[in-house]
Amino acid sequence: MAKTKPSAKATKPFSIRPATHDELRTIVGRYSWAVNQTFATIDSEPLDTEEAAAWWEAHGKRSKLIVCTDDNGLIGWARLFPWNQRGFDVVEDLVYVDPVHHGQGIGHALLTELIKEAQGLGYKTIVATIATDNRAGLALHTRHGFEVVGTIKNAAHKFDRWMDITLVQRSLEG
Repeated sequence: MAKTKPSAKATKPFSIRPATHDELRTIVGRYSWAVNQTFATIDSEPLDTEEAAAWWEAHGKRSKLIVCTDDNGLIGWARLFPWNQRGFDVVEDLVYVDPVHHGQGIGHALLTELIKEAQGLGYKTIVATIATDNRAGLALHTRHGFEVVGTIKNAAHKFDRWMDITLVQRSLEG
């Protein structure tokens, strides 16, 4: 991993590598900001300390937590984790890019790396549950070959309204 990935859109080089435990606080802080300020996630409550610890403990087995950094620090992160359905051998991805760095190819680079990681872990299918209002997230996944397989209506209540979730999937075989 740990390769510099300058994108045609990027204003400066960035690198993607496994997250360190020291970065967990920053990751959770950025995610909590998105929870409180955006429709990028359906979560309506920021992560607490126990949930953040569970994230860290889970990564490394059949999960991954990676970061994207530039000279100024962490500018994005992504997570790969088993989908929470009993008996399924499916993995879910979560990609977050600091809003200041949108449109620079960071989400593309993170999702590309997660797909490679999922294949390396032996998964056959990768999914994402994306807030339907998150057009950038849906477009990113579509560009990576994900297909919409359904919409869960009124799945979450946030900012005084009900939100839908779009489920997308991609085969990781051949």
